[in-house]
Amino acid sequence: MIRADFALRHAGQLATMVPAAGDPLGRIRDGALAAREGRVVWIGEDRELESQVTLDGDLLDTQGACVIPGLVDAHTHPVFAGSRADEFAERASGVPYAVQQSEERGIARTVRATREADEPTLLALAQARANRFLANGTTTIEAKTGYGLDLDNEAKLLDVLRKLAGRTPLRVVPTFLGAHVPPPGIDRDLYVRSLIDEMLPAFRPWADFCDAWCEAPAFTAKETRAILTRARSLGYGLRVHAAQLAPGEGPDIAAALEARSADHLEFATPAQIRALAKAGTVAVLCPGANFTTHGPRPPIDAMRQATLPMAIASDLNPGTSNSESLPHAMSLACVQWGMTPVEVLLGATVHAARSLKLDGVAGCLQVGSFADCAILDVETPEAIPYYVGVNRVIATVAGGVTWQPS
Repeated sequence: MIRADFALRHAGQLATMVPAAGDPLGRIRDGALAAREGRVVWIGEDRELESQVTLDGDLLDTQGACVIPGLVDAHTHPVFAGSRADEFAERASGVPYAVQQSEERGIARTVRATREADEPTLLALAQARANRFLANGTTTIEAKTGYGLDLDNEAKLLDVLRKLAGRTPLRVVPTFLGAHVPPPGIDRDLYVRSLIDEMLPAFRPWADFCDAWCEAPAFTAKETRAILTRARSLGYGLRVHAAQLAPGEGPDIAAALEARSADHLEFATPAQIRALAKAGTVAVLCPGANFTTHGPRPPIDAMRQATLPMAIASDLNPGTSNSESLPHAMSLACVQWGMTPVEVLLGATVHAARSLKLDGVAGCLQVGSFADCAILDVETPEAIPYYVGVNRVIATVAGGVTWQPS
C-alpha cells in the first residue's frame, strides 16, 4: 500500500496535462490522486484509490468538479507600490503607452513609489497579491524585481520575495530585472556597468533568473547582450522582454543565448520565431498587457508552424496588466488572438513550467510532481476560458494542503 498524507477524489475530469491516448490533457474521468510531503505518490481512477492508498491525513472530495494542475504564471511583477490607474484611463482614451514613459511617469513613477515604501509595506502588498494568485488557481509564479533599479532597492525587492516565499504556499521563482529601464537621473553607461559589475554578482544567490527588456524605452541590443552574457556566465537562467512595442533584436539575442523564455513577442518575425524554437526557448505571451496597450496580435500562426511552445502569463504589473488572474489571461488569448482552449491550458501549465525549469514537477499531475491542484466549477477543463472574467475556482491545493485565505 502507498502511504499518503493527502488525497483528492471524485474529480469529474482530472486533467493531468500528461498526454495519453490522443488526449493532450491526459484526463482521468472520476479521477483521484494521493500525495505525501507535498508530492504526488499515486494518481488514477477513484474506484482504485482505497485499494492502493493508505491515507493518514486530509481527504478532499471534489464532488465531480474539474481538477487541473495548479496554474503556473511565468511572467509577473508582484513587488511594487503605488497606482497608475490614471494612465490606464489615458490609454483607453487613445494615449499611446510609449508617450506615458518619462522621468516623471510610467515605470519611473512606480520606481519612485516603490523606493519610498519600506519593506514591511511592500511585503504586505505582495502577500495580498499572492492570495489573489492562489484564489485564481495559480500555485507557482515567476516573480520579477525591477522597480528598485539600484543596488540597495533591488536588494530590498529580492528580500521581499524571499520572505514572501516563506509566508505563502505560493511557489515563488525569483527573477532579477535590474535591466528593466535605466533609472531616471543616472548616466545609462554607469548604470549598465553597475548591473554587470555589482548587482549581477551580488544577487546570484537570491535569484534564479535574470531578465532584461531589449527595446526603447529600455535597453539597446548591445546593452542587453552584454548584461545577459554576464548573467549567463554567473549561472543565471535567462529571460528577455522582447519585441513588445516594435520590431527589434531582442528575440535574436534570446535565441543566441538560449534564453529560457522570450516574452511578449508581438513584433517578432517568422525567422526569429524559428530561431527561438530551435534554441529551445519558450514564448511567454502576455495577453493582459497586449490588451491594455492595444498591441497587435503576436505571430501565433508562425509559432504554431515552428512548434514554439507558447506559455500564457498574467504579466501582473501596475502599468499595463494589474491582474493576478491567469484564467482571465487565458480568455483574452482565446478571444483576442484565436488561441484554442487546449493551447491556453497547456500555456498556463506545462509550457510555463518548462520556461521556469520545472518540467515534470509543476504544471502537471503525475507521480513525483508537486501536489498542486486547482479545483474548478466548470463542465470540462476546456471551458475555463469560456467564463470570461469569472473566477470558477472552488479550491486551490498547494503542496498537498488546501489553501485558505489568510
